[in-house]
Amino acid sequence: MAVMAMLVVLCTVVIALTHVNEQRSQQAATLGRLSSATATLAAQLNGEQVAKLLAKYGEPGLIIKHTQDAWYYVLHDHLRRSTERLALERPMRIVAPDSLRGGMQVVVTADVRPTYRSPLTDLPDLNTHVLGRMAGEVRINDRTLLAFEALTDEHGNTVAYVLGETSVAAASAGAQASLWRNIILAIVLLLIAGSALFASVGRWVSRDAAAHDALQERHSSMADSIAYAGKIQRALVPAPQVYSEIFGDAFVIDRPKDLVSGDFHWVYRVDEHTTYVAAADCTGHGLPGAMMAAIGCSLLNEIVPNHAEKDPAELLGMLNTRLVTTLHQQGRKRGGGDGMDVALCRIDKRNNTILFAGAFRPLYWSHRDRLTVINGDRRPIGGAHQELERKYTCHRLATEPGDRIYLFSDGYVDQFGGPEGQRFMSTRLHALLDEHRTRNMADQRDVLERAFLDWKGNKEQVDDVCLLGIAV
Repeated sequence: MAVMAMLVVLCTVVIALTHVNEQRSQQAATLGRLSSATATLAAQLNGEQVAKLLAKYGEPGLIIKHTQDAWYYVLHDHLRRSTERLALERPMRIVAPDSLRGGMQVVVTADVRPTYRSPLTDLPDLNTHVLGRMAGEVRINDRTLLAFEALTDEHGNTVAYVLGETSVAAASAGAQASLWRNIILAIVLLLIAGSALFASVGRWVSRDAAAHDALQERHSSMADSIAYAGKIQRALVPAPQVYSEIFGDAFVIDRPKDLVSGDFHWVYRVDEHTTYVAAADCTGHGLPGAMMAAIGCSLLNEIVPNHAEKDPAELLGMLNTRLVTTLHQQGRKRGGGDGMDVALCRIDKRNNTILFAGAFRPLYWSHRDRLTVINGDRRPIGGAHQELERKYTCHRLATEPGDRIYLFSDGYVDQFGGPEGQRFMSTRLHALLDEHRTRNMADQRDVLERAFLDWKGNKEQVDDVCLLGIAV
């Protein structure tokens, strides 16, 4: 009996320690996902849109539907998708300081019904001072797990915060089920085998703990790798405000299918009057596509500054040769290997000209109230053809004040959706751009974002999306 009592105590201790570790592990994993989601949203969302919402709607309750305002709709959709992806019991929110009543107020929520400018009563301890002092950290109390990230305007000033939260109970629900499973199993093993099965129980607990640790380590390593890949990609790809600084009026729509993207936009300023811009669509998406995008972006950063006097067609030929050589694609059969489709422009403001060359990607040119499609050559960069050297066509355009150009990957027009589940198609994009060609680029971006989301509906995004618009 003494031995059995000791075995029971030992089993109880083992089960209790396993349960505590399981709770901590699940809470840590939940905090990690929340923190990653808020950081990703802060990188994707535009703090200027939040500032404009607050300026446009100065009183509580003025927004009663999430579809009432385009800015609100875009922000709400980002929050909704993150809430659904993480299966959070509480909706993600964007909150901002309330200068009139003090404390914090809700600006945008993932809920279908807006609570615009409602006080943040469920988290009364949060205020600008606390959030500013704890920026970049994750906060936990006895009941709530909370992650937040600051949203900034174009000047780097904090406008609002993205909040993601869940209850400790929800985060630890799996640990409770695991606890009961371990208790029942221990009782059965003690009754059947006694002291002989105790060794088996010990080995089982050890194997389970080792497997759990290994899985946790692999998961953590994979999550860290993806997060770091995203950090590298964000460092290589220019920020959207760079285009506005160079051209005055421009927009970027960058919607990866996953956390990282196989599409990228790129810019290089030769001098005060001359700038190269590009949009590229690499083979694949996710991490494989992001690796190709990093190679393509790095090669452009190397080739163009050293050969800025060449036209885009010559630069695409050099890019193809370098990519084929880098990926050791020489001698492969037609159709083998990876590559990318690229639209590359040289914009000369002094001479009012644009030189364009495309590898399977077009240029849309809005000129004299008419939208013209200039197709690139049906030759990709790398991959799909056998020859090492390829020739591309250079198109020369004479621009006038008010002209706009658009470069994009195929992810936007290939998205399935609509009432019959069809592709969006280039004709719809052409009509959309033509209809709104006189609006400023920020408004065009909102129209294009809303049209894409409306068309996609609840369907999965099929590919990375990258669309660049510039007023030249």
